[in-house]
Amino acid sequence: MSEQDKWFDGQLDLVPPVGDEQLAKVPPRRGVVLLEASGGEAILVLTAADIRARLRTRLGEPDENAGARRVDLRQITRRVLWRLAPSHFECDLKLLELASRTWPRRLADHVSWRPAWFVHADAEETYPHFQRTRDVFSRDGKYVGPFPDGRSAGRFVDALQDAFYLCRDFSSLRKAPAGSRCVYAQMGRCLCPCDGSMSMEDYRGVVARAMDFAAGSRDDFAGDLRARMKQAAGTLQFERAAELKARIKRLADFDAPAYRHVATAEEFRFVIVQSGFNRQQARTFLVNGPRVEEGKSLAYPPGKGELSRLVRAMNKISGAADPDDETGRYRMGLVAHYLLSSERRRGLMLRWRDDMDADDLARAIEGAADLLKLRAAKKRKKGKKAGR
Repeated sequence: MSEQDKWFDGQLDLVPPVGDEQLAKVPPRRGVVLLEASGGEAILVLTAADIRARLRTRLGEPDENAGARRVDLRQITRRVLWRLAPSHFECDLKLLELASRTWPRRLADHVSWRPAWFVHADAEETYPHFQRTRDVFSRDGKYVGPFPDGRSAGRFVDALQDAFYLCRDFSSLRKAPAGSRCVYAQMGRCLCPCDGSMSMEDYRGVVARAMDFAAGSRDDFAGDLRARMKQAAGTLQFERAAELKARIKRLADFDAPAYRHVATAEEFRFVIVQSGFNRQQARTFLVNGPRVEEGKSLAYPPGKGELSRLVRAMNKISGAADPDDETGRYRMGLVAHYLLSSERRRGLMLRWRDDMDADDLARAIEGAADLLKLRAAKKRKKGKKAGR
């Protein structure tokens, strides 16, 4: 048996025509499936809530209405292999792992999600600016996210530009200090580094402050604006006070639901708890940036020793990223996809802090027990003693 085969929980050689009698050997459970041709070539990977039922459909009589677009898998499939996965998240994670082993450069063809959207800026660049990106960790600087989609990431950048009066015209910024003033500068809503009104050194400081704000350090900047507004009103600079009031109002946009999970990419760390193979078991996954590891399964309710081991395991994993790690970006995209999904599909996704301990995990798991459909095993009643 090859190393690839050992990864699976089961396999079945097929002899055409494929019928229910052969597929009866396949479990009717959730998991991922690999279909192979006679020479062992991979044909297709897929997920299934019921592996047997899914194979019965895909290897059954082709739909006449599908035309030539649908390949008749009965004619080419000679072996199926499967890996069980009790939750939606684990199923998709196993699909990604299998697809990355089989077609590492064609992940987009085999999974339904994409790398997560982040916002990037590098205050040390010659001409620093904010931009949305999916290539997290591919450049120096800081990243914040995740965002539900590219549009919300773009709106986040727009809000930062409004709040901090950042330059919106990168082509003019690259000409600083000999660039021309844009329309925002003419309205008094740009710091104008392009024409030298502000030095690039000072402008980089503003970009750094804006990135700190984007990452969650917001009280100081909001307080500074309020103090300046009060001072302007006190000196009868009502136009200036109104301008500052509008900027303060714009800060409320950062509390939008689409931004509720935004943090630095270095804080993209989670303990994920999902349903197990039965109601007395929970499955755990440890996330640190592009790295996602399967943790130990937990009996419910979990003991403190089990949870302490989980804490130690979480503190050990490293999130160092390879800029060319496409699979890592898809892992982050998968975690972000579930983080931003409905509570039922999400399960328990606990953002990790370095000061968390076993008691914190115990409280979180207990609070999510109904969501995860966890139940403590019933204690057996002791039988009556003989003669009584």
